[in-house]
Amino acid sequence: MLSRKAILIGAPSVETYLPGVVQDIKDMKAFLCSPIGGAWRENEIITLVDQSKATVTKQLNSCADVDYVFILCAGHGEHQVLGTNGSTVIYLTEEDTLSIDSINTRGKRQFVIADVCRHERKITISESLLKAAMESYSAEDKFDYRAAFDSAVMSCSEGRIVAYSCSVNQSAGEDEKGGAFTQALIASPNAYLPERSHGIVNVKQAFDWAHGQLTKKSSAQTPVFNAGRRLDYYPFAVITK
Repeated sequence: MLSRKAILIGAPSVETYLPGVVQDIKDMKAFLCSPIGGAWRENEIITLVDQSKATVTKQLNSCADVDYVFILCAGHGEHQVLGTNGSTVIYLTEEDTLSIDSINTRGKRQFVIADVCRHERKITISESLLKAAMESYSAEDKFDYRAAFDSAVMSCSEGRIVAYSCSVNQSAGEDEKGGAFTQALIASPNAYLPERSHGIVNVKQAFDWAHGQLTKKSSAQTPVFNAGRRLDYYPFAVITK
């Protein structure tokens, strides 16, 4: 008799929360158990939602002698590039990733679905550029804010991010000082202190602070941030102590 095992891996709680991942896991399990999906048995399906890398790895390693292994990975991801080598990963937590290439259960037959973003991120090159821009100046030199900002931009994956000042069917507040949302964004860098002499405030941090300020004022507008499943965000400001 053929042995089967399905492992459904979902990480919806990595920022930003992905409710669709929970639905994907639920729907895929239902599909597998249905006649059209192959009439899998409940005890052949392992669901791992927001689990540690150790737990996920343990379950993957348990499939060595299984005839057919079905694996779904759903959540945030990126394609990390180190030199000439690249690997797509899924973020299991804010810090832990699992390389899709590393998923090899040693089972006889395997099918892996990776429903994650695959924007390229050069791990060392662009990060080192930003670090160099932050650290290459001395007391006698003028810090190059433009170079720091450019490096932070290039360290991010390509794509479109939209920050709406309010939700659908709401109005954007404004007075003689300007738009409430825009002015809050402009003021946001003052809320962040760099770990060193200089640092970057990204657009998500700026948005979160502005959102909080409008909430505190009981504003009748709820800002909306739309960045899809990406984990990196463009710079908004270069800050200094």
